[in-house]
Amino acid sequence: MSLRQRTLFTVVIVNVGLIAVLYLVFLVNLLNSYTQLEKREVEEETRRAALALKGILEELYRQNEDWGAWDDTYQFVGDRNEDYIHYNLGDAVFENLRLNLMLFVHASGRVVYGKAYDLENHREVPLPTAVYSLASDPAITHHATTRAGRVGIVLLPDAPLFFSSWPIVDSLYRGPIRGTLLFGRYLTPGETERVSAFLNVPISIYRLDQPVPSEIQIARSVLTTETAVLVHPLGESLIAGYSPLYDVYGEPALIVRVELPRTIYQQGRATTRYYFASLLAIGLIFLFISAVLLEKLVLSRLTRLSAEVTGIGKSGDFTRRVRVQGKDELSSLAAAINRMLDALQQAQREQAESEARYRVLVEQASEGIALIEPQTGRFVETNAAFQNIVGYTEDELRQSTVYDLMEEAPAHLEQDIRRAMAEGVHFFGERNCRRKDSLPVVVEINANPIRYRGEEILCLLVRDVTERKRMEQYLIQTERIAAMGQLAAALTHEINNPLHSVWTALELVMDFPIEEAEKQEYLRAIRREIRRLMNISRRILDFARPSREERLPLPVADVIRHALDLVEREFQSHRIQVRTAIPGDLPSVLGSHEQLTQVFLNLFLNAIDAMPDGGLLEIAARTEPSHVVVTVTDTGPGISPEVMARIFEPFVTTKKNGTGLGLAISQGIIQQHGGTITAANAPQGGTIFTITLPIFSE
Repeated sequence: MSLRQRTLFTVVIVNVGLIAVLYLVFLVNLLNSYTQLEKREVEEETRRAALALKGILEELYRQNEDWGAWDDTYQFVGDRNEDYIHYNLGDAVFENLRLNLMLFVHASGRVVYGKAYDLENHREVPLPTAVYSLASDPAITHHATTRAGRVGIVLLPDAPLFFSSWPIVDSLYRGPIRGTLLFGRYLTPGETERVSAFLNVPISIYRLDQPVPSEIQIARSVLTTETAVLVHPLGESLIAGYSPLYDVYGEPALIVRVELPRTIYQQGRATTRYYFASLLAIGLIFLFISAVLLEKLVLSRLTRLSAEVTGIGKSGDFTRRVRVQGKDELSSLAAAINRMLDALQQAQREQAESEARYRVLVEQASEGIALIEPQTGRFVETNAAFQNIVGYTEDELRQSTVYDLMEEAPAHLEQDIRRAMAEGVHFFGERNCRRKDSLPVVVEINANPIRYRGEEILCLLVRDVTERKRMEQYLIQTERIAAMGQLAAALTHEINNPLHSVWTALELVMDFPIEEAEKQEYLRAIRREIRRLMNISRRILDFARPSREERLPLPVADVIRHALDLVEREFQSHRIQVRTAIPGDLPSVLGSHEQLTQVFLNLFLNAIDAMPDGGLLEIAARTEPSHVVVTVTDTGPGISPEVMARIFEPFVTTKKNGTGLGLAISQGIIQQHGGTITAANAPQGGTIFTITLPIFSE
């Protein structure tokens, strides 16, 4: 068969096959895309419905906290005064808060007062008998701390109850916990319709402790904590989504069902039919035109041009050129091939010159440069500056790995190398390096992946910072001494109080005739005050002890709490309220406990200076993909723009007697830990300091 016949036959087969394949692709992928889009829409609407119902619990929680941590409620549970009931528990309160139930339970389990209200008929109703069982349920009334409330769902005979319970404490959240305040709202059909109208989506709620339709039974068997939403088509025109709601005991209690029309799916089917008709017509036209043009204009000349290019490629001689005939596209292609050959020839010359220039620049660079294999850590190439830093020759380095030179666990170094290869530019921070002559040297390393001889390798830029490190340690110790002076002044009152108590008790014991029992009581008081003085001394010594520079995995939350303990008395004397939002599962970081304590202590002391007449200090922490973020916010006057621009520079301060070194040293400590610290004025007033530290992973 001739080339022309084979080409035309191939064009026909390819076009027919292309039409068939494209149709199948459109049929499968496009319809599947519409199906997935429909599924995502139903999942989103179902999640919205579930979140709207869970929002009832959040609303109850906020309302409950306002009432539970209230001096009037605290007194009412103790004396059950009628004024509290008259002024605070009228029908209007239930209407405004949208409550069906309010229950005051004493710490002994006794119900002090309870009231039930029908929101749909706007009247008070008798308190259901089943409600009293809630008062003795520890899953509802037990609270670990004065700031720990509970929310959940309980299936009562009349209707599911969305409830929130809060420990009854005074307005400052102080105990002892006198009881529990329970708010409840029934999930009635009217409440369900209200949520449905709010979302503009039809919603159905099914109780799992009662007989349910078969589709709900199937959904219940499929839905788990990992599969939060189930989507199931009900036919060609309808589709439903299901999501579970769990009761206070962690068991599935309700199934939320959302039903929507299959508009997207129907549109997908119509679009698929339209694409098929269009594709068939266009394919037939394209097939005819392609065959004619290939026959008349392309085949013969293309074969000749292909042969010439193949010959040049096999020979590797880029000085040869292809023949250029005519003024059409093929002739332009031939000319372009010739220009490409010119460019390749020029590129070969420039590459050789570039490699020579690169080698000269690398060898003359003042910073150490080392290329390593990321898989093995083996040195591929180093410059003279790097060899001077570590004291090894280039041949000796080629026989070594980066793990041989660094005083760090190989697992931690491997983690940094993997992160640099994945993220691009990566700051390794400061590392202790092993020189050949055993002299200590501290280096600062930056790394980024590059292409070298066709392979991905890691380029290390190394700077000797040994002298700078020594100066930083001197400045850190200077600032530590200054901070100790502030702490000593802050703790004078706290130390004087127990000393005065000890002196008074000793005078009573030694100079006055008192009974033996009373004497023993005074001696026990003396022992308690002495123990308190010992605890204060130990905390001061823990902070004043010089840093050993040992980096260990440590919880950031413990460091923050330790720093708060050191200045607790100072906060109280300046009437500063401290509010913390630190998750219990906050991950650990790799660092020095003493240095990080110094950073947070410096921020807390600065906040005290900014709020001499009282204020609010908020400390919050959160976890991001690879970092822990801590924010420290005060309600002071803020910092002027001129000072804010230079806030971390040495000797820049807003204090009358300040040294201006605290924030500069704090920034250096955080940077040594591979993190960042920034400052900004809060929109509502005050200053926000934000610290980020890399998460430690095994």
